[in-house]
This record gives sequence, structure tokens and C-alpha cells, in this order.
Amino acid sequence: MKRFAGLLLFYTIFTVQAQMNAINIAGAVGDSISKKPIEFAAVTVTLQGDSSIISGGITDMDGKFRFTVNNSGNYTLHVNFIGYVEKHINFNLPAGAPFYNAGMVQMVQDVNMLESVNIQAEQSYLQGSIDKKVYNIDKDIVASAGSASDALQTIPSVVIDIDGNISLRGNEGVRIFIDGKPSGIVGTNMNAILEQIPASSIESIEVITNPSARYEAEGNSGIINIVLKRNKKIGLNGNITAGVSTTPKYEGGASLNFRNQKINVYSNYSYTNDDRDGSGSVFRKTFEEDTTFFLNSLSNNNSKSQMHMARAGMDYYINKQNTIGISGSFHTNTSERLDIVNYSFLDLDSIETANSIRTTNSNNEGLSYNAGLTYRKTFLNPKQVLSADAFYSYGDGNDLSDYNEEFFGVTDTTLNNLLLQSVSRPSINKDMSIQSDYVHPFKNGNQFETGLKYTKEIKDNTLYSESFDNETNMWMVDDSINNQFVYTEDVIAAYLIWNSSIKKFGYQLGVRAEQTLTESDLLTTDETYNNNYFGLFPSVHLNYKFTETAELSASYSRRVDRPNAWFLNPFPDYSDPYSFRIGNPYLEPEFENAYDISFVKEFKNHSISASVYYNKTLNEISPYTTVNEEGISYMTFQNYDNEEKYGVELVGKNEFYKWWNVTSSVNFNQTLVDANNLEAGLTNSQFTYNIRVMSFFQVLKQTSFQLTFSYNTPWTFAQGESEPVYFVDAGLKSDFFQNKLSVNVSMSDIFNTRIWEGYSEGINFYSEYSRKRQSQIGTLKLTYKFGQQDNNRRRGNRGMEENYDGGMDMF
Repeated sequence: MKRFAGLLLFYTIFTVQAQMNAINIAGAVGDSISKKPIEFAAVTVTLQGDSSIISGGITDMDGKFRFTVNNSGNYTLHVNFIGYVEKHINFNLPAGAPFYNAGMVQMVQDVNMLESVNIQAEQSYLQGSIDKKVYNIDKDIVASAGSASDALQTIPSVVIDIDGNISLRGNEGVRIFIDGKPSGIVGTNMNAILEQIPASSIESIEVITNPSARYEAEGNSGIINIVLKRNKKIGLNGNITAGVSTTPKYEGGASLNFRNQKINVYSNYSYTNDDRDGSGSVFRKTFEEDTTFFLNSLSNNNSKSQMHMARAGMDYYINKQNTIGISGSFHTNTSERLDIVNYSFLDLDSIETANSIRTTNSNNEGLSYNAGLTYRKTFLNPKQVLSADAFYSYGDGNDLSDYNEEFFGVTDTTLNNLLLQSVSRPSINKDMSIQSDYVHPFKNGNQFETGLKYTKEIKDNTLYSESFDNETNMWMVDDSINNQFVYTEDVIAAYLIWNSSIKKFGYQLGVRAEQTLTESDLLTTDETYNNNYFGLFPSVHLNYKFTETAELSASYSRRVDRPNAWFLNPFPDYSDPYSFRIGNPYLEPEFENAYDISFVKEFKNHSISASVYYNKTLNEISPYTTVNEEGISYMTFQNYDNEEKYGVELVGKNEFYKWWNVTSSVNFNQTLVDANNLEAGLTNSQFTYNIRVMSFFQVLKQTSFQLTFSYNTPWTFAQGESEPVYFVDAGLKSDFFQNKLSVNVSMSDIFNTRIWEGYSEGINFYSEYSRKRQSQIGTLKLTYKFGQQDNNRRRGNRGMEENYDGGMDMF
């Protein structure tokens, strides 16, 4: 509390100082020809002969602006809006003057600039900056027809495996943000939640590979921020969407928004009904001292799901400096899944000795909701910002699975040992956070940032099982495997950041301190595991601007990846009786030191971004498998000594013709895994690369075509590696009736090649696996827009309020 009071006093002193001797500056901005006011024009003031911004603001709906400066003197008023020639007005403020009226500032349109802006808007799928890459999903025809999960799979260096685990540059410790805030999406529920978010509701996806101290230290491979569409148009507007896919899948949705000078209300709803097939196989060879035997399995599955998602929010503009916002979302999902697995047991000579058929019927129900409250205050200098946020989310789900396994002899005769089991897995997840951030710019261009944050997570997972006793003809409680596991995590954090520049050289130095308190309670056995630790997480970002079109940057950050409840729960998961999964409550967090050097060069019709990176992770958390003498595998999680990864990432944009442009990326990396702490000589290394090429064709004025090729080479872990995954997607989009109606036709995985295969091996076993989820899918999607769809606001000025709209700025 003393630290918080000190920050509050610090903020108060700055506020009082800024308001002393204030001199008001007011005026209006309009078009020189139409005389109409220009909204969202940027107006700033500098001392004559000095480029340092002293104060400024943005024009309102009527083109008016008002702000203050603290001292008399000779000033220059700068007015800038995309598509117009920048205006500069010199004026004098004598001592004692209370007010300066700039009058009507008339802006002259820059025809050449307007033409270039329109061309760029049609082709700007990728927007690069020194600290992040921004991908505008509306420009991706294939991704915009699917879900958030589908959209992520089109992002360079991002890979989503068949279980929904997301990796960035080969690391799975990526943190998913939604609208600039942690989403709480972790572990196995990640893909399920992402598939509930329609890609059509996403404005952009930001990829930050080396976050600054401003962000949570959690996530050792960086941050992916999903920016949802937010109303920016004056008046009433919205859209209606409907789609159908060949899985079959049916979806629909609507959004309704309203905005005026005082409020901004936004809302949307979506519904998805999906039916999808899958298949898989496992081959396992087990070596014992005097024999060898085999286990083969073939599986097929079908899943049916229904999902509803509603989201709404409101921003209230108290005045030009103060805004409060409230937002919330609600998700429900129900699903049914049927799995049929055929097991074959073979001896040393590969002769079948027995087989079984295991059928699993699963029903899943879940709901989740979240609510957020925000406050944002800007001062006389619009870069001086105080913000506060509070967030709460709740998730409640239950998975009920009925298992039926029938055993057969070598002559296909039924054996009298039928296995019947019913397992319920209820879970409750609660997440809350509260934070406050303050940014203070100085007249010389330097900037200081600080903030406090508290987060709390509670994961309550229960497993209750009953098995049928063939002798008593009764259902019996499985006391040996029933359990309730509760994981609680509290993180208290504070950070400091200093931004400065010397001519063309800019730098940012930051440090974040986090105190982590974790408790794992196994209520069934009355066991408790505590792990409390303190960490400092420094960050350094440097950049040098050679010209307006060429920049060099370097960065370093230290980050942490904490084990989640799924990794920690020591009770086995018996979903597959021949392949158990067991958590490890003694896992330690893994820590990563990440280094990155990047160069960005813009040409007239081309651009290139090149990065060289090196990451070293200590206490790497990874699966570790053993197989017993009966051929049953036990997969748990262990801390490896370390993992090193170094590589090169290239991202290019090329406009070959006005009707054809290509965004391409390639990521090369070498991974070295050292797990000698578990087994002597247990190491692995592999060179991998990922290629993604997206080719856009403007077929007609209102019709565009997209072709995407993705190739992911094998990834490695201590006990094995995967096979390459490659696929081709295509899409066609046409607009009608003055862009009010859009028709999107797409086909994912045209050649049906998206298969996940690989192998693992240990002291006494060798195993191969193959898994396939239905991915060759054709989709037709219609979107109809209504209401006010255009105003004076241009996309080029979005950065003035990007932080509040869900984007994330570092410099």
C-alpha cells in the first residue's frame, strides 16, 4: 500500500505541475474545398525551431480542438491528417495571455497521397513495425471464412498442432491476448475457445516475439494479440453473416454498433454447428530382456459441437480527457464425440495373440463468461496517459465419457472380460486481474512508464469414475483413481520502463518484478505442494533508423513459463488404458533468455523484414515417456536441463503488379535439447524450417483470389521428432452492391495432406503415431453490412488510440 500511495503522489505532483499557468489553444480544422470539418486530425504544438512535441490533441466530430501549454513563447502549430498536405502555423504567446484562437485551419488535399493510400489499403495484409508484426485478417480470404484458430494457422512462424497447442518459432510457451489483455487461454482448452471466435470478428493479429517489461513475463516464446473489431464509425451500423461448410458446418452471426460524441456501443453474436471426422494410428514396439512384443491401434472418431458466443461493450467519453469502458462476453458449448479404437496385440514374430475394440462416447458441456472495466485519462499532452483495468473470467465445464472395451481371442471369439467404465471430469476455472499503468512524456522526447498488476488464477479439476463389476453385476466406485485437484496461482507485479532517443538512435530499458505464489492441493489425499518464487525480468530494445525506409533493431528479454494444472496433477488420466498420462506436482517453472536482431527495409513496391534470434530455456518442461514390462506407456512431464534454439526469420511483401502481390515468410532454426539430468546421453538436435507463401490476385475490381502454401518441417523433443506437415488453401471473395454484400468461397487443405505423424523412443520402446483431423473443407460465407459504413476517419490515424482499441504499442 505504501508503494501504491507513493505512485499516486507521484501522479498527483505531475498533474498539478502540468496545470499551472495553463494557456488555452483552440481552433478548428476543415477541408479547404468542401469546408466540412475533419474529424481525428492530429494537432500538435512545438517551440519554433524544436521538433519536441509540447502538447496536442485530436479534433472532434466538428473538427474542433482544444488543449493547453504552460508557458509563453514562440510556437508552431502542426496539423496533420492522412490524405492532406501537412499545415504549419507559427504564432506567439505573450506573457500573461490566457488564450490563443487558431481559427479555422483549412487543409488542402494531397491527390498523390490519397491515391497511394488507397492502393496500400487494398494490399496491406502485413504491417511491420520495429517491435511487432500486424496481420490484417480481413485481407486474408481463407482465414476470414473460418475461426480464430484458422486465422492463427495462416500467420508466419505460428503452428497449431492437432491438439490445438500453439507454437511460435517452434516454442509452445506463447501467450494469447485478446484486445491487449491476457485471455486466460492455456493448455488443452486453448483451441476450443479459439474455435468459438469467428475470424470475421477479428480486425488484426499482432505478433510480438520479444515483449517489453510492460507485459506479463509469462510465455517464453512471446505474445500473440488478437484484436477484435470495435466500432469506429459514427451512427448506427452492423452486419449479418451466414456460412456453410462441407464437414458439414453451419454458422451465423450478427453485430450491431452505435457511436456518437459521448458513447460507443458495440455488440456481436455468433453461432457455430460443426460435425467433423478424424482418425489415427499407433505402432509401439516394446523390448524386454527375453522377448519383444507389439501393440498396434487404429482409431476413428466423429465429433459434433454447437457453440454460442455473445460479446458487448460500451465506452463512455466523460470528456475529451476521460473515458470509461465496460465490456463482457459469454460462451456456451456442447459437444458429442464417438471414438472407436481397434487394438491388436502381437508377439515376437508379429503374430496376433489378442485384440480388442474400445468405444468411447463423450458428452461435453461448458460455459464461460468474462467482464472487464477500464478507465483511461489523457492529459494536456495526449501521450501522457493514466489507465486502470479490472478483469474477471469464469469457466465451468464437464466432460462425461463412457468407455466400453470388448476383448477377443485369436479366433475372434469373445472373451468374458468386458470392460465398462464411466468417467466424469467437471472443472471450474476462475481468473481475475487488476492493474494500473502510467505513461509520462517529457519535453525532450523521453518517456517514463510504470505500472502495477495483480492476477489470481484458480483451476479446480475433478475426476470421478465408476467401473462395472462383471462378477457382482454392479457399478463400483473407482476409489484408486478418483481425485480432485485445485491449483491456485497469485502473481504480484510491478514494472519500470524508460524510453529515449539520440537523433536516429532510440532505446528502451525496462525491468519487471514478479512475486509468484502457487499452491497445488490434491484434496482426495490431503496433499499440498507449494512453490513460491521471485523473479526479475529485464528487457532492452534498441533501434537505429538509417532512413525513413530502413531500420535496424535489437532486443533482449527474460521470460518465464509456469507449469499449468494439467502438467501438475499427479493422478493418471485413463482415457487410453495402454497409454497413461500423469502430471508432476514437483515441476519447476522454465526461464528463457531471448535475443533478437531485426532489419526492416521498405522499397517502392516491396519490403523485407529479416530477424536473427537466439533463445535459451532453462528447466525446459517437456513430455517424458516410459513403458513398463506389459507394454503400457506412462507419459509425464519433466524439467529438462535446457533447450537452445537459434534461427533466422524472413518476411517479405512484394507487389509484382497492381493486381498481384505476395506475402511470404520462412523461418529456419536449429534446436538443441539436453535432458542428461533424466538419462545419461539423452539429447537431441534438429534443423527445421517453416515456409508460408500467400499470393493475392485482384481478378476484377471487386473480386480477389488468394492461394496459400504452408510447409512445416519436423519439430524435435528429447525422445523423438515429428514428420513434416504441408498443405495448400485457396479462397475467392467478391463484393456487391457498393461493398454491402461480400461473398467468400474457400477451400482449406485442397490436397488433404495435413497429417500429424512422428515417432518417440526410449530405453525399452519405439513408437510411431499418425493422426488426422478432417481438414479438406469447402466453405461458403455471406456478409451483409448495413448502416453507416464510412466517415472521415482514415485507417492511417488509428495509432493515435491503438492501445485503447486493443492494440499493443511498445515504442
